[in-house]
This record gives sequence, C-alpha cells and structure tokens, in this order.
Amino acid sequence: MKNILNYFYNFNLLDVYNIDNKYYFNFNNNSYIFIKLDRPVEDIKPIYDLYIKLKEQNILTNDIIVNKDNQFLTMVNNDYYVLIKDNSKKGFIDLNDIFYIQNNTMNIVYDKKLYRNNWIKMWCAKIDYYENQMNNFSKKYPLLYNSIDYYIGLGENAISYLVNNKINTYNLILSHRRLGKDTNSFDFYNPINFIVDSKVRDFSEYVKSLFFNNNITGDIFNRYIDYMNYSKEEYILLIARLLFPTYYFDLYDDIINNNKDESIIKNVLDKNNDYINFLKNTFYYIIYVKRINIPSIEWIIKFQN
Repeated sequence: MKNILNYFYNFNLLDVYNIDNKYYFNFNNNSYIFIKLDRPVEDIKPIYDLYIKLKEQNILTNDIIVNKDNQFLTMVNNDYYVLIKDNSKKGFIDLNDIFYIQNNTMNIVYDKKLYRNNWIKMWCAKIDYYENQMNNFSKKYPLLYNSIDYYIGLGENAISYLVNNKINTYNLILSHRRLGKDTNSFDFYNPINFIVDSKVRDFSEYVKSLFFNNNITGDIFNRYIDYMNYSKEEYILLIARLLFPTYYFDLYDDIINNNKDESIIKNVLDKNNDYINFLKNTFYYIIYVKRINIPSIEWIIKFQN
C-alpha cells in the first residue's frame, strides 16, 4: 500500500498501519486514512460537492484528498478507495457533535442522490431480507432463531406507525448512515459517511446505542427532547425510529456476515422489557408533559413489565 500511496498521492511513507482494512498513516503532522468505498460510486460526486459547501461555511469536516489525476477515487485491486485527512482528532463523539452538525447544516441545499428519508421503503426491504433468511440458521444460531420473529414484529409495528401517520413535511439535514456510542470523531466527520435525512435520525440512533450500553436514563432523555424542540411530525418520526430495532438488526448482521459470536445479542434480549418501558415513558412525556398530540401505540402504553 505504501507504493500505491506514493504513486497516486506523492506520499513517501515509512509506516502504514492496516487495521480492519483501513490504512492509517501520518504525514507532516497530519493523520490520514485510506479507506475502501463502501457505498455506491454515484454518491461520490454529490458527497464531494457537499464537502466543498461545508468547507466554504467553515463547518468541521474531514478532508477528501484527490489523487494525482484529480480524482476522488483510486482503484486498488478492483476496489475503489478514498483518502481522508482527519481534522476531528477528538476520540468518541457525544451529543454535542450531533447538535453541532444539526445546528449548522439546516440551510444547505442538498443533492437528492444523498436522501435516505424513505424509511418505509428501506425498512420494508430490510424486513423482507430477514424474513427470507430466518429459516436457514435455526441450529447454528438458536438465540437469533428464537428472537428474530419478535424484532421483525417491532420493525413492522414501526412501519405501520409511519404508514398510518403520513408525514409530508419535515426538515432534512446532514445525517449519517449509522451512529452509536462508540462512533469515533473520524467516522462522524468523514464525508463518506454523510447522507441527508430528518434530524431525528442521528439523535434516535445515538440514543438507542446509549440505552443498550447503560448510558442514558429516562430523565436525561427527556431533557434532550426538550433541547431538540421537535415539531409534531418529528415526534412521530422519533417514535418510529426508536421503535425500529436497528440495535438488534445491526448485531444480527455482525453475527451472520462477520462471524461474531452469537452471545453479543444477549444484552439486547435481556434489556428488551426495559426498552419497551423506555418507549412507554417517552410516549407519556411527549403526550402528557409536552402536550404534543401524537398517536400512541396501545400495546406499548399498556405494557407491564
């Protein structure tokens, strides 16, 4: 990889570290990561255009480094790679990073190629995928086999909640494909991870990660909700997003596709009842404390641990 980086970017390097197929190195006191592109090639031009807009408005972002041919992508062994300069240098993100991006990117005009706001279509496709797979691993993965029906049901409930409460207008801002408690600042400020979606997306995915890592309580979450100042439509999106079990499906994918031990799912299963109570309390806070007239989900409101 040293020769490739030297040839395409004129970096004469002593050390390049390969960690999980990402190539790390330092040059002139700056940190760089050479990473394989893991999204459609047609996204790169709108991502680069968005990156330029962020730079023009002095919004923190990592830099996309073009190669000697002035191209964003470099082909290595039939795969596309992108070179990113790390400007974040913080470690793990927190909610302040999410608020920073959301507060500073509300008025940007985005390319529709980056939109990922058709949740119903995407979630239906995901549910179909898992339903087609679920009968193929009963003996090898008993924990998954015995639990996936329930989480597919949660996903279908989230889809129905959106279908029954048609949302036509809400703000779209810079968002990320997935966030979690262990998201580092490099990934958060890496343009290759940018998409465009509702501002509830990053917040809800981060909150789900906090919950299953014992890093959030209902009172703290309610204070976050107060800060976000959502519209009625965004509260409906928030409930749907919290209900859809990405926290389960992401671990499922790690187990099936990356050969992770099935036991990593146990924490989610053990905390299921607590999480439904968390959703129940969220409904109560939105409806009765904030007095936002959103539709409830009866089985959650009536849930008894």
